Order: sequence, then C-alpha cells, then structure tokens
Amino acid sequence: MYGLRCQKTAKPVPLKEIDVHVDIIGYVSNVTSSLEYHNEEDNPIEAVFVFPLDESSAVYKFEALIEGRRIIGKVKEKQKAREEYDDAIASGEGAFLFEEDDRAGDVFKCSVGNLPPKTSATIQLSYVAELPVEADSSLKFVLPGVLNPRYSSDTGAAAYDDTYIVPGDVMTSGAPYKLKLKVNVSSPNSIDKIDSPKASVDVAYGGTSAQVTLKDDHKFDSDVELYVHYKDKHKPFAVTELGQGTDGFMADHTVMLTFVPDLSREDLVTNCGEFIFILDRSGSMSGNKIKNARETLLLFLKSLPIGCYFNIVGFGSSHQSLFKGSQQYDNKSLKTACKALGKMEADLGGTEILQPLQYVYKQPPIAGHPRQLFLLTDGEVWDTQACVSEVAKHADSARCFSVGIGEGASTALVKGVARAGRGKAEFVSGTDRLQAKVMRLLSCALQPTVTGVSLTWQLPDGVTAMPIPSTPPPIFSGDRFIMYAQLQGQLPVDVTEASVTLSGQVLTEEIKHTLDLTLKTQDQEMPSADDGPEPQQLHRLAAKTLVKELEVNLEKDSDNSETVSDSAKKQIIDLSVAANVVSKFTSFIGVDSEREEPIQGAMMRRNVRPPMMLACMGAPGGMRRRLVGGGPGPGSSQGPKTKKKARAMPRKMAMAARPMGGGFGAGVAAAMDDDDEEGEDSTPPSTVIPLQMAEGSWELDDDLAAVLGVKLDRLTKECPVQKKAVWATVLALVWLHTKMADKKVEWQMLARKATTWLKAHQEGWSADDVVGKACTVLGAKVDPSAVLG
Repeated sequence: MYGLRCQKTAKPVPLKEIDVHVDIIGYVSNVTSSLEYHNEEDNPIEAVFVFPLDESSAVYKFEALIEGRRIIGKVKEKQKAREEYDDAIASGEGAFLFEEDDRAGDVFKCSVGNLPPKTSATIQLSYVAELPVEADSSLKFVLPGVLNPRYSSDTGAAAYDDTYIVPGDVMTSGAPYKLKLKVNVSSPNSIDKIDSPKASVDVAYGGTSAQVTLKDDHKFDSDVELYVHYKDKHKPFAVTELGQGTDGFMADHTVMLTFVPDLSREDLVTNCGEFIFILDRSGSMSGNKIKNARETLLLFLKSLPIGCYFNIVGFGSSHQSLFKGSQQYDNKSLKTACKALGKMEADLGGTEILQPLQYVYKQPPIAGHPRQLFLLTDGEVWDTQACVSEVAKHADSARCFSVGIGEGASTALVKGVARAGRGKAEFVSGTDRLQAKVMRLLSCALQPTVTGVSLTWQLPDGVTAMPIPSTPPPIFSGDRFIMYAQLQGQLPVDVTEASVTLSGQVLTEEIKHTLDLTLKTQDQEMPSADDGPEPQQLHRLAAKTLVKELEVNLEKDSDNSETVSDSAKKQIIDLSVAANVVSKFTSFIGVDSEREEPIQGAMMRRNVRPPMMLACMGAPGGMRRRLVGGGPGPGSSQGPKTKKKARAMPRKMAMAARPMGGGFGAGVAAAMDDDDEEGEDSTPPSTVIPLQMAEGSWELDDDLAAVLGVKLDRLTKECPVQKKAVWATVLALVWLHTKMADKKVEWQMLARKATTWLKAHQEGWSADDVVGKACTVLGAKVDPSAVLG
C-alpha cells in the first residue's frame, strides 16, 4: 500500500493518525497538527516525515509526547540543532528535529529519532498564517496534501534526497492513516458562508462563528481547501496584541493593519508599459495546464493597451523568445503572437527558471514603458533562492507578478519572486480558472505605481512605531494591504485612542486612509492552548514577515562582503530564536533526556511521505517521464517533438499546418508566411475573443458571423451605422455579456478597451439604438450602459 513505506525494506512506516485543529479569526489562521507514530518493530526507528507548508507560515511550536513525557522543542541555529540531534541519537536518547528545507522555504522535514520498539509518540506542531483573499473576496484556507517532485538543474530530472522518494514507487491507493480536521471560524463580521469545492465537510453556523469538520469518507488525495465568505469584507481594521515579558521582540506590543484602498478609476489606468509573459513549457505543464495557459495568454494579449510593448518567453530546459526584443503592440504584432499560440506545447523538457529571468533582465529597457513580468509556472524547481535573488536585484527596474499552477506549486518560489519584485502572486488549483487569476494580475499591472507610501502615527507621548516590513508592500486597488508594527515604549494605564494614516501618491493624486486604534495595557482574555489559539499570534506573523524581508535583503547583498552576510544571518537567527519561529537558518530541536535508560538496538530509518507526493507521476508525458530519466537534461534545445495538430484558431490567425519543431521561433517563422498558404487550419473559433483587433474593435466578417450564429448577409443588412466595425464591436460585446456573463472577470479588460474604442467613434449614432438593434438580432437582453458605460 502506498503512503507509508520504508525506503530499503518496503516495510510500513508507523504514522497512524493526523489530527488538525484550526482557528480562523478574521484574516488569520492558527493551525495545530498532531501526528501519531507507533513503532511496531523490534528495533528503535527513525521516522522521517516530509510535507509542504506555505512559505509565509510562522511555525512557532514543536512538541513531542512519548511514554507520558512531554518534550518541548526549542528554536536553535540549524547546524547546532542538527549536531544536538545526532549526539542524542548516538547516546541512545530519543530526539526530535523539525526544520525548513535548505533549498525551498515551503518544504519541511520532521525527524523522530530513536523511537523505542512497540512505543507510540505524538508530534505536535503549530503555525500561524495570513489567509489569502480570492477574486470574489473570500478567504482561502489550505491544508496542503501535495508535494510535487522538483526539478534540479544538476541532474536534469526531478530531484529528492533519500527522505523524499522511493525510486519507482507510484501511488496505488490512499493513505493508511486517518486525517481528522476541525476548524473554528470567528469574525467581528457575520459569516455569509463557508464552502469547500473538493473536501467533504460539515458546517455549523452561528452568526459570527462557525465550526467545520471533515467527514469520515474524505480521501486525502489532494489539498483540503476552505473558502470563508464574510460580510463587510472590504472594511479596513486594526488589531493590537500586547507584548509579554520585559525585553525583546515579544515584549513590544504588535499591531496588524489591514487596508483595502479603492483606486478603481479609468483615469488611473496606464496605457504604457512593457509586458513580458514568461511561460513554463516544461514536461510537468502537459495536459490541461498548457491548454489553460494558451487560453490565458490569448486573453492576456487581447487585454493589453494599444501602444504598449510586449513579448512572450517560453522556458523548460532551454528558453525561447517570441520576438528578439519586445515589440510595440499593434495588429501586426498581435497577429504574429496569436498565430504562435497554436504550436505552444509543454515540450521544452525540465524546469529552468533562472536562465529565462536572466535573459529578460538583460534586454535593454524601453524609455517611458516600465517593465512588468508575468511568471506562470507549476513551480517545481529547487533553485528557488537563486530565482528570488535575481528578481530582487532588478526590483527597482521591473515589477514581477507570478502565478502558481496546480496543487503542490512551490509557494516559496511563486510568492518569493512576487515579493522580491514588488508584484503580486496568485495560485490556481482545483476548480480555479487560470484565466481569471492572470487577468486579475494584469489589472494590477495596469495600475500606476503608488509612490511615496508611508504610515503616519498618532500615538501617546513616549510611544513609537517600528513598521514591519520596513518598506511597505505594493498597493493595488481593491486588494488587501497588510502591514505590522511594533509599538515601543510604555503605554498609558487607561484606554487610549490612537490612529495611523496610510498615504501615498498615484500620478498627481494623493491618497489617504486612516484607521483608529484602541490601545490598552490589559490584553483580551486568551483561551488556553487546549481550547483555542496560542497567545501572541500577531507577534509570530510579524516576526515571520520581518524574517522574509531580511532574507530578501540578504539575497540582494549576496555579492557583497562576507561580513555583511554573516551579520544579516545573525539578525535572522536572533529574531527567529526570540520569537520561537523557525526560519531558513534555524530548527526546532527536542531531546528526550528524562528517559532513565538509553534506547538499545540498531536504529532503522523509515520514511513517511504525504499520500499525494507522487500523484503527478501518473501524468502522461509529464513528471513521470522525467523521474525515470526519459526527459531531456540541461542544455538540450527542447523536449520531445510533438506531432499534434495545431490548436484551432480563427482562419486569419491560424498557423500553417506543417512541422515546426514545437518552438516559438519556428512558429513565428510560419506566422510570417502568407495568410493564404496551403494547409491552413480553417476551423472557426468558439468565442469572439480571438477575433478582437489590437485597438479593441471587431471586424464584420465570416468568422464573427460564425461565432454569433447569424449569417453574414443578415448582419450586413441589419447594420444600423455607417462604420461596420462599430456594428461588429457592439455585436461582440452583446455576445460576451450574454454568452460569457459568468466569466466576466476574464474578459472585462478587453471589453473596456472595446468600449473606449466605441466612444472614440461615436458619431451619428446612439448607444440605445445600436445596442437595441444588436439585442434584437442576437435574441439577447443587454443594457446599453453595460456596453458603452
């Protein structure tokens, strides 16, 4: 049975149950996971459990219960913790080690050493995390169940050490251990609903609270996702958490600030910029991933503003650029790019992200057009820090947005590059649509940068605020903006009113948002550890946020002196130890030193792996091929050639149906051929989107008529205006509002461009007349204001 297996002997690994308790309070989740092990063998064992965890999670507690003894883990410098663990094992003592992987901040390893024969042990870890906000303003909680194999440039294959993978093992059934999950949700605002698209759950509501439990028939074959919908979801707020102790980071009071700025005005949308789409075309992107990527890229291209510059870079073991340099966005360049989409496959081998990033950053900048990068990947790489460092070095000249595709996408990579590039990250899994996520990012990229962002505090005398992070994160309209601050100094005994103002400038307009704070010396009564969340959650989150900022700065300064590097590492280690939050340079270590006798017998190693870690190995042509050595290694020009027919495109944008080697370069060469070349795919499109011109209009032709389901002769006869493109554009917009209303978030930007074009050509006709006529022809009902604004 798959899931718990010894690497050498294939004997079952002794994990029996996982019990997870979650408290969601507002925008924050506090998670406590208990893992029960039982050694059924005649020798002591070392059990190793590797699992994914969001890189922004602050793990602050690690304990073990064995034979009635509770061993509390302490955060120590990583190498010292490892040495202490090894010494304890060698001395016959039980030991427990929890650490972040050296190569990726979202992979953690728990080692249980010298577990005596016929003995049970329970490992308990707790972490706190911010909940991401989805496009519909719901909060998303994820209990990860998937760890995808990750590509290593050193081997040209998916790379794991011996704690990660048993060679040749393939998932055949579910995990032989139980998963219990209980979630308590509470909020100052009422809860509209809680749903889960994949997990089987029971929900009991109570106004501003709710309880969620996992049903017994749930199969732990994917991430567990919960979506929490609050009322008054856009309301800004501030939460103050008092410090404990007399000195250090945890003694100062911590404030969490949440703003939701509204900058949604058309005059605050920029029409300039250089937009570079960096697309993962490695083997792991095969199937629906690359199909959705093609559709998303089409939406992306159609939504760009006229006059900007753009390029597309595909990458795998090598990288290929659509143009030698970014081209100005017009009908000619748009046509070339759309033709290239038809041959875009996941055929470039492994996953080498660093090289295409370096290639893009080496391209000369275009004056007056700020560079915006869009990285779309399933994130299966190990050189995460190198990629984040590369983006951080160029953060002043280019923003970076990123999308993680599929369950198991590396949060360390996807969030890391977005944070370093002062952009925004999104993740797509399960029933999520990639198109909606990318369009959300493009909307953010088209917003001008908010400059001069600062916080102004009104505090009692003698109290000062230290913001965390020191540099405010980027601000995007309608997007949640979170910062922390430590209040240093003595607070008054009485309740004190204070305030903080977020200010900045967008183009020539100044923005300001003020939040009132209530400060008091007595904190709210906190429940016990057994009944609810641990105290000082916000302190842990603030500490983790500061650690991440220091790590990014460390990567930026990696080329500087060793003294600077050592000093920065010490600062991270000191903060990690003070807040008891594990980091890249620290680990939790616990030693069972109270056992009266040393553990006897040769210790055997047993590997415990998540049940879905190798799920992607079954994907045809994807990770399974790379794991067994069938994929191309570094330096190869591309992956296996494909004989698949080009994806159907409209006639005037279809690619010539001849072998092109599957790459962008060959595809572009064919795209530059005569449109009437023999062998052209004449399959009409299924939506109006591929037919839109760069400036936002549509043409009245056979392709549009085929999508609308009305003969071209009738459309021409019914045309109520002199300019046929106006009539065609109104027809296309009415069709979108009617046939694709449920996907408006995906096409609203290209529709906005069409509306702008119509307004520029609104001479001698009224919106009521033309839209009304279009509705009659198409049998639709659309308000003219929806089309013309």
